[in-house]
Amino acid sequence: MEPLDRYPLQFVSVNQHRTAYIRHGDGPPAVLLHGYAGAIWNWEHQIEALGQHLTLFIPDVLGQGLSDKPRIAYSPALYVEWLRGFLDAVGLGRAALIGHSMGAGLALGLALTHPDHVDGLILISGFPKGVLTHIRGPHLRFFARAGSGLLFGLGYRLLGRRNFRKFLRCLVWDRSLITPAVVERAYRLRKQYGKAQPLWSSLQHVEEWETRYAPRLGSVTAPTLLIWGRDDRFLPLSAGETLHQTIPASSLIVIPDAGHLPMWERPDKVNRLILDFLVAGPFAALP
Repeated sequence: MEPLDRYPLQFVSVNQHRTAYIRHGDGPPAVLLHGYAGAIWNWEHQIEALGQHLTLFIPDVLGQGLSDKPRIAYSPALYVEWLRGFLDAVGLGRAALIGHSMGAGLALGLALTHPDHVDGLILISGFPKGVLTHIRGPHLRFFARAGSGLLFGLGYRLLGRRNFRKFLRCLVWDRSLITPAVVERAYRLRKQYGKAQPLWSSLQHVEEWETRYAPRLGSVTAPTLLIWGRDDRFLPLSAGETLHQTIPASSLIVIPDAGHLPMWERPDKVNRLILDFLVAGPFAALP
């Protein structure tokens, strides 16, 4: 988990499943939600900078990272109930939600079903209506079209370091950031703790997002900041513009020279935007 070893990893039971998370900082609470096939380390550049002003709760989403991976149907409704349960388990009645990619979809799902739990939304690189139609790049498109859990699982197991490096390089604009150490850490976490079934199941249930949640995005009432990498080759900026047009109370900020992981690739810029929004912006007057 390095460089996260200095932050004590905690575990909490959420709907009878163990969830791993880091708590750090002091101030109003914010929950940071990683994306598909991600983990806590996706937020490594936010922990210190944001923790000076906010109390951060950063979980490994159920089915990923070091959290439990029960063999169940990973539907959007399941994820939303997991998130609601996580907030309860760590003693949060409500919080700001910061979600990346699929994590942004999870944050939106909670805002639509339990708006009283959500103070505000920061959505980074996701999550539009018709999400699979927006996705670019060969790697996830292959997995999305694998056709069966068996083929998906085989591809997942055979994804070696070389192809894993290619996949990570698709997610950033500055490919020099994908160093051997970064590849090795991400590869080892996937090899040691990853399972294909939750990821395959998530893809299989995307249609529920499209029918149950996406049609209601126009009814999101929480103040919403959208952050998008101008050079996102995975979910292009056009998807962010569509989402911005759909959510009435939203602002869209575009980060130049950034891909699908702007919070990791351009952390100083993204951290400043987050703090301006949560600390100096519409939440400054909140008790």
